[in-house]
This record gives sequence, structure tokens and C-alpha cells, in this order.
Amino acid sequence: MKSQIKKTAITACFALMSIVTFAQVRPNDNPPTPPAGGPGEMLPHPGRNRGGLEGGGLKVLTSLNGKVIAYQTNDRYIYNRFTLQNGSQVITVRFPEQLGKQLINAAAKGKSVTVKGFTDNGPDGVNVFQMASLSVDGTQIVDTPPSTPIVPVSATPGTFTGKINDFKRDQGGAIRGLSLDNKVEIDLPPHAVEQLQPLLKTGDKVKVTGIKDTPPSGVVLESGAPTIIHPETIEINGQTYLLR
Repeated sequence: MKSQIKKTAITACFALMSIVTFAQVRPNDNPPTPPAGGPGEMLPHPGRNRGGLEGGGLKVLTSLNGKVIAYQTNDRYIYNRFTLQNGSQVITVRFPEQLGKQLINAAAKGKSVTVKGFTDNGPDGVNVFQMASLSVDGTQIVDTPPSTPIVPVSATPGTFTGKINDFKRDQGGAIRGLSLDNKVEIDLPPHAVEQLQPLLKTGDKVKVTGIKDTPPSGVVLESGAPTIIHPETIEINGQTYLLR
């Protein structure tokens, strides 16, 4: 009797083990969906649009056709943009300073031109059309990076004196330099303006040592533009200050 009970218990134990083993190896009726893409294909980064440009420095170029209305200068009296009559619109086109001479000679006022470029945010916060290339009368002018400027050997500091005629301000109204009564402008670094502004008054005589601003080849200055000085020192009321 005991032998029979023992055999029955062993048989039941083996049957239970078989059921557990079968449950473990039984194939899944609903396998997980395989990842998209074939073997070796890199999946897109989550949240990134596979079909479009994702930021970066790439610019989409568009073309504008029209007539040149007039050339304009920046706050350093350098020609760096022109207005274009494009149908019923007047569009400001900005170009690299070193192309000024070439553009003014080839694409003078009234010339019909085709400009390729992109819309960009200018330094003053206003959107402008940045030129990449311009075609006029079968000639193409392309924006290429300027060569490394060579500092002339004669660029030694000079001494300049005059009376403060006015304060040069940026478009936000902040003082950025001094206009003297002898057609000389003194550029001032921001930290110098902050410290010297209480000492500067219209009519005061100043004495400055510094280097003349020498535009690189190809740059065109406005007719009658003042001499711009990058100062090293400035003397006000008998006191000399180092501007570095």
C-alpha cells in the first residue's frame, strides 16, 4: 500500500514538471512588432523629422529680380547694402563690405540684376536679404570669404586732437564714440564709455593716440567720410586714460 502511494506521488510530480516546462517553451501567439526599417538602417532620432532640415547652418537660397535703387552705408560709412525694386516691393539687400567696389562699378543705380541669397536678421534686428551672388549683364559676383587682412607696416599709433562736436550713438541710443570738430571720429570700447561718460562734454578738447581705421581692398567709403581712430589712450582735462 505504501509502495503504491509512493509511485502515485512520483508520477504526479513528473506530470507537474512537464506542464511547467511546456508553459515555459510554448511559443508566443502575439510576438512584439519588429522595429521599423530593414537590416542595417539607422532609425531616426526621436522627435527628429526625417524628411526635413534639422537646424544647422544650411540656408535655403531664393532669387530676386529687380533694379538697383541706391547704395547705403553702415555706421562706419562703409557701403554694405543696396535697395532693390522687386515688383511693387523695395527690398534691402546686404552684401559683404569687400564687394562694395565691384558691385558699385558693375551694378550701378538703375541696373537690372538677379540676386541669390537668403533672409537674415541684421545687426539692428531688422530682417534683410543677405546676398550670396549677383548677376548683372552676364557677369556674376559671388560672396567669397575675404583673405586674411595684412596689417600695414606703417600702422603705427598717431596723435589726434580736437574738440568734441557730438557723441556717436548706435541705433539704440547708446554712446559708442566721439565726433570731433575736425572730421575725426574716436571709437570707444563699451567699458571705456561707461567710465568716461561723466567726464565727456560737448566742446571739451581731447587728445588721442591711436591707429587710423584702414579699410581692406574692395571696400568703398562714403564720400566725405570722417577719419575713424581706434584709440589706445585719451587725454581729458589733463588726465590720460588707457583704453584697452
